[in-house]
Amino acid sequence: MIKSKNPQTGSRYKDAHGALITVERVVHNRVTFYRDGYQSPCVQPLERFVKEFQEVAQ
Repeated sequence: MIKSKNPQTGSRYKDAHGALITVERVVHNRVTFYRDGYQSPCVQPLERFVKEFQEVAQ
């Protein structure tokens, strides 16, 4: 497991269920990301993102 304060563009993370996501961008304390298998982006506050997702090695 890798611990990083702020996610970086292109970083891969997983949620509590093991679903993988890719970070698209971080702007104004908002993280935009794509879940694997979905075409629409998701947006979450940075604080919530770092609590709910764990970075995975690439």
